[in-house]
Amino acid sequence: MASHHTEERWEQPGLEVRNVLDLDAKEVVVPQHIDMYYPYTPSPLSATPAHLVQETPPPRSRRRWVVIGGAVAVVLVLAAVLGGVFGRGGGGGGGGGDGGADGNPVASGNTINPASERPSAPQRIRRGSALTVTGMRKAGGVDLFLFYQDEEDRLRYSRCDTSRPVQGNGTCWSNSMPSDSFARPGTQLAVSSLLYGKGYNAQTELFYSGKQSQLFGVNFNDVNTPSIGEDSVNTMKISTGINSSLMAYWPWLIYADSSGTLHHVCNRLRAGFSPASEWDNNNINATAMMGSKLAIVPMSSNFSRIALKGGYGVFYQGLDGRLTVQVTDLESPEIDPSYPLSWPTALPSITTPQRSPLAAFSVARPSDALQRVNTYVLYLDGSSNINVLHTDMTSGSPTWRTSQPEALHGADPDTSIACLNMATSPSNAAQSQELLEPASEATNRCYFQKEGVAVEVRLDGGPYLEQRASGEWESGPLQLPAIPVPRLAYLHTKPARFS
Repeated sequence: MASHHTEERWEQPGLEVRNVLDLDAKEVVVPQHIDMYYPYTPSPLSATPAHLVQETPPPRSRRRWVVIGGAVAVVLVLAAVLGGVFGRGGGGGGGGGDGGADGNPVASGNTINPASERPSAPQRIRRGSALTVTGMRKAGGVDLFLFYQDEEDRLRYSRCDTSRPVQGNGTCWSNSMPSDSFARPGTQLAVSSLLYGKGYNAQTELFYSGKQSQLFGVNFNDVNTPSIGEDSVNTMKISTGINSSLMAYWPWLIYADSSGTLHHVCNRLRAGFSPASEWDNNNINATAMMGSKLAIVPMSSNFSRIALKGGYGVFYQGLDGRLTVQVTDLESPEIDPSYPLSWPTALPSITTPQRSPLAAFSVARPSDALQRVNTYVLYLDGSSNINVLHTDMTSGSPTWRTSQPEALHGADPDTSIACLNMATSPSNAAQSQELLEPASEATNRCYFQKEGVAVEVRLDGGPYLEQRASGEWESGPLQLPAIPVPRLAYLHTKPARFS
């Protein structure tokens, strides 16, 4: 059967794409914001990251904003920025592949290594750093990984395991450790969680753009020794477009090439959806504006659908500057005839500034026998305010609505936005399915920067997803004592509601 994709290296037949329509019923024009598009500057890296000079960063102050929501109330809090330990987590050489408990590591030079055995002093996040987050459900809580770049361009992550008792520092977030890599200033990041059996419980898959815009992958897996290893995706030697955004949700990775054409890199899953060390790289016949940010969301709460045709949706800025979404392969004759589309692919007409920050997440639609999802898209306008496009079920059928919560005003114009899509699995360590959850305060988190520090936003569920979206936004303090905070500021807002 002929494919509608342009095959670049590895063949994955039968993939087709459905064109995206614009809905002109609603016009939202967003003024331009400051253009902070990073020019490509080659980083003077040696042959292997281990040769990099390691320095101990000075202590820096941090603040962190958190929005904690109830069924109708969402609380905004400004406090310390997140830390993290870079060097924990896991990953053998399998790419999501055979590098877990059963696999063989890739035998090439390391793309990332712990820079020190000792946790370093807290280091301020790079202004305009890419942000990316992933997480999984654990007994008694969730395990989250937030990756970012520090002011010296080193990759770091902060880890929050809410299943563990909070220690004397009063927070689940750990201190950070720098790590050597091929990252360059303004490198792009994407992360996802591979959750399969006891060997991948879970494996954190980090992807980033390195020298000459080459795509690198690193995996973190506590089962493996060492726990950090190269990812098998590195063997494909993929070059992205300069400053291409990256976005991932296992088993998918999305990037743009030098012409703005979007590609997905998909792990070549085996029987039972078990991970492999081989990947496919396909043109999905969608073209984004050069430098467009990307956002990926699962289109089902069940991994057995996510891993197949129509399994994900990708949001991006089209050539006309409008927010666009594509769900691949909807017109493929190989798609499941009973495939249930979660929401219309025709979006309200939203024009955003060029290369405007963008992120999205999906949650399970409550009490839906077809296991469809509701989706939330966050994007920055020209006034440095974050807007929300979300699925609305008031009428009984999914529609799109927009809102601009007051508490999301005033983000840095060069910020990145990252939202958490919780991991799903066909067979976790207990040999059970791991389904996408409905909205909850514990799992619905997004991150951005304000005044150069990290901000965490939490959105609660309850009737929020089944009724017309509404919510009051309030302020309150939350401090992370483990990280020095010379000054703690509070944001006071008037109650605001979704419209």
